[in-house]
Amino acid sequence: MKPSTMTKGEMAAITRLHAELEQNGDYDPLIATLVDEPIFEFHPPGGQLIGGDTLRRYYVRFLEEFMPLVEETHLMGEWSNESACIHEYQLRLRIDGALENHQLIGSIYGSGDKIGGERLYGSAPLMDHMLGPFAKELVPIEGVTLWALPPE
Repeated sequence: MKPSTMTKGEMAAITRLHAELEQNGDYDPLIATLVDEPIFEFHPPGGQLIGGDTLRRYYVRFLEEFMPLVEETHLMGEWSNESACIHEYQLRLRIDGALENHQLIGSIYGSGDKIGGERLYGSAPLMDHMLGPFAKELVPIEGVTLWALPPE
């Protein structure tokens, strides 16, 4: 993963754009915000989806199956620097006719002038909804996360 070349403002802007594109279901522009080989971590269960092909497939499913469950999204807070931006959300999902409240924190990392990946923290039920069948494709995080390694 290359280090970010963005300013604090650019990092915040690309992460806001990424979130807006997710909410609007704009697949191609959404994918364009990511590096070619992104890494997304999910906590729980503590695994990763790695690589462009995997994340492109994941986002098709995410936009078609998860996002229609989202009734309301409220950004609770945003913190950014030149390397990363953290978003804290409250989500309201409609599951089997009932509304559920969920909290989500996303640590979004820059790589060059794009998003290199994201580390997502939420409840196990929320991660189950977000991942769906991709839970079976998670790669264990062994040793130090790839985000902590020095740039090549």
